[in-house]
Amino acid sequence: MQNQGYALLVEDELLVAMAATEALEELGFGVLEAASAASAMELAAAHKGTIAFAMIDLGLPDRPGEELVRELRVLYPALPIIIASGKGASSIDPNVKSLRNLAVVTKPYDFEDLRAAIERITGKASPV
Repeated sequence: MQNQGYALLVEDELLVAMAATEALEELGFGVLEAASAASAMELAAAHKGTIAFAMIDLGLPDRPGEELVRELRVLYPALPIIIASGKGASSIDPNVKSLRNLAVVTKPYDFEDLRAAIERITGKASPV
């Protein structure tokens, strides 16, 4: 499958990260995995210009996912972002939730939820 660029996956739960990586690869993306906000920022800086979108868990071990969203938007002002939350969209800071090119998926999400969110934030239909 053609590489559509990288998805920056920020998820600290190993099984969730494995399932998400498999789905993202099936959708044609290379995956840059990070288990913390700090490692996500390092990867984002090292791969500037090649990241198609980020998928961020809200409950990260070093700081809230919403803070990471804000930090990534400094580095990549138009970066499409998917927030994965076990608590749903109502638990997300309204200032973050109102950002452009941002979608929310509620855990547990499935392949179709993920594909639809990617299409919403990138404006591109998935090749699968």
